[in-house]
Amino acid sequence: MSDNPHPASYSSPQRASGQSGLSWFLSRFNRHTHELFRLAGPVVISRAGILTLALTDTIMLGPLGAEEVGRYGLGTSAFILLLVCGIGLMFGTVVETSHLRGAGRVAETGQVWRRALPYGIVLGIIGVVMTQFAETYFLLVGQDPHLAKISASVTHIQGIGLLPLMIYMASNYYLEAMGRPVPGMIIVWGVNLVNIPLNLWLIHGGMGVEGADGAALATTICRTLMMIGVTGYVWYLGGRQDYGIRQRPQPGWIAGGKVMRRHGYAAGPAYAAESGAYHVLHIYAGWMAANELASFTVNMNLLSMIFMISLGIANATAVRVGVAHGRRDWPDRALAGWTGMFWNMVLLLPIAVVLWFMPEQTMAVMYQITDQELLHVMAPATMLVGVAMMLDGGQFTLANALRGTGDKWSPTFINLVGFIGSMIPAAYIIGIVMGRGAQGLYEAILLGATLACVILVIRWTWVCAKRAQQAD
Repeated sequence: MSDNPHPASYSSPQRASGQSGLSWFLSRFNRHTHELFRLAGPVVISRAGILTLALTDTIMLGPLGAEEVGRYGLGTSAFILLLVCGIGLMFGTVVETSHLRGAGRVAETGQVWRRALPYGIVLGIIGVVMTQFAETYFLLVGQDPHLAKISASVTHIQGIGLLPLMIYMASNYYLEAMGRPVPGMIIVWGVNLVNIPLNLWLIHGGMGVEGADGAALATTICRTLMMIGVTGYVWYLGGRQDYGIRQRPQPGWIAGGKVMRRHGYAAGPAYAAESGAYHVLHIYAGWMAANELASFTVNMNLLSMIFMISLGIANATAVRVGVAHGRRDWPDRALAGWTGMFWNMVLLLPIAVVLWFMPEQTMAVMYQITDQELLHVMAPATMLVGVAMMLDGGQFTLANALRGTGDKWSPTFINLVGFIGSMIPAAYIIGIVMGRGAQGLYEAILLGATLACVILVIRWTWVCAKRAQQAD
């Protein structure tokens, strides 16, 4: 069977009479694995490309000194908090589109995209306005006035990119839910090639900005190009007549988008809880010595890159679960979620092993760091990054699987417990009170991710068992 967007392809292989449980399991596991990698591979590469924009900025700012790298990291962290919240609020695009695919109603999927666009515009405008208060926010959370001022300018420039990014996410989410993740991947890496010469020009004073501000402007321009490319691709998508892409949605985006937004209302706070917790830890790091802040910032960049693997798997898992849910195939839905969890752990294990046993060598090679004192400060935190990401990626995958079933709010509450209720206070106690610095902050990340992952495993098991009992 081929899971393409056309209705005829959605007759799910059921457990035929006489087919053994093992035979069904192996058949469906292989199918889910194939589809996960087909969907997740481009998503991982695409999301990594988005982060590579910031990584390129960080590397190219390195020769300018720790202050430029530090203010870029702090200023961007506030922007990332709003971005991740917006991405969560847009997640209903994936859920509703995949449910319609599973039910064979692909002609209605274009209306989901059409309703997502104005919603994304509204979210983007709100985000742009909020970033204008960045300096006040940094001062309220105890940052040094000078650091608050120079970091806020980065946030202001990055914030302009929220509008094109929300439109980009509406279009890219639609493509991914329709099983077409490759165009977004190509476009993202195309703009990465543009980002390098833009940085060379803007970091050194082009257009009246320089340093971290110039890097932020280069990335904002690239995000605008991403929006134009992906949205244009959807508009001219082959089969657009079959999907209703150019049909005005009836009812409109406000009344007709209620279901989509409800999924987002639950996912947004969950994404914000996790991202917000990481942002609070970045604030804690700002209270520490310069080397500790640099250690936290660079390790967070590494953590974010690794997390892109889990993000791709999680998004693909949500699509697979959502399609099975649309078919009302409960055993296949359960297996789709567990398959995503399995591959998240398998793929991240080698990375965790390398980081645990070779932290200084890894950071020296990846970030071209030659300062041995800084490498020594960074190493204990680097050792924890891989292990923490196995668990964080696991919880994120299962949370997306639950959202794919229409279980909107339980992942949100679990994230609040794991990250807001656990990680933030633990980070303060371990990192600040106990004086363990950046290492203590990453120990708190490991604690929060573990708690969230364990609870989500229990929740997913319960949801699957409940459906199995109802089917019996």
